[in-house]
Amino acid sequence: MSGMFYYDPMNAGQLVDRWTTQASQMRSATKQLADASTRGLPESATGAAQTFLNMWESTAREASVAADVYADELRSTGVSYKDLDAEIARRMQGLGGTAR
Repeated sequence: MSGMFYYDPMNAGQLVDRWTTQASQMRSATKQLADASTRGLPESATGAAQTFLNMWESTAREASVAADVYADELRSTGVSYKDLDAEIARRMQGLGGTAR
């Protein structure tokens, strides 16, 4: 329906999986960047190279945390919708109505 919000648990599950995968990939990238070496570079380039690695490591870490937060929030939203639906069904039954 136009203008109405519809919660699709299957879609939410897919989004949780995608955010969880992204968080995992960012954690892996963070580790790889932290483990990267500047050995073999000319001494004049090592400082800039280390700064570059540190900045990207920090960015990957922040992206990992953000992706984990998004996945957690989607999970929480799903639980809230299920709980709300169960409460509505319980109240409808208490009124003698039928709930689906």
